[in-house]
Amino acid sequence: MKTFVGLFLCSAGFGFAIAVTYWFVAHEETTGTVLLGIMTAAMVFAASYAVIAERNADLDGDRGDARNAQSAGEDLGVFSTSSAWPILIAFASVFALCGILWSPLLSAAGFIVVILSLWRMGAESSRV
Repeated sequence: MKTFVGLFLCSAGFGFAIAVTYWFVAHEETTGTVLLGIMTAAMVFAASYAVIAERNADLDGDRGDARNAQSAGEDLGVFSTSSAWPILIAFASVFALCGILWSPLLSAAGFIVVILSLWRMGAESSRV
């Protein structure tokens, strides 16, 4: 987990540096700066979540002397390979993001489908 947190915090620092640089280079253009700031906040959020929720995780990537052979057979989690929800979430996300460009109605429909799909995928994964 230390590797994960370090990687995400370094990425957040990079995003912040790029946001500040973009602000001055683009002559105070706000849209790109805000999006880079959101990227930075997302990276900090992910690192914070890892520190809070996974503080007791003992991952092989955190040990300097670990070898690939030692990690063979390790349980990485439950992954549903037969579920249709992830691909539906991907398509709904595309519609939601395209809707931001073209039509608020398309965007709203896409976001609603994303939320419903996430809800159903969560319900399906809790039964596994």
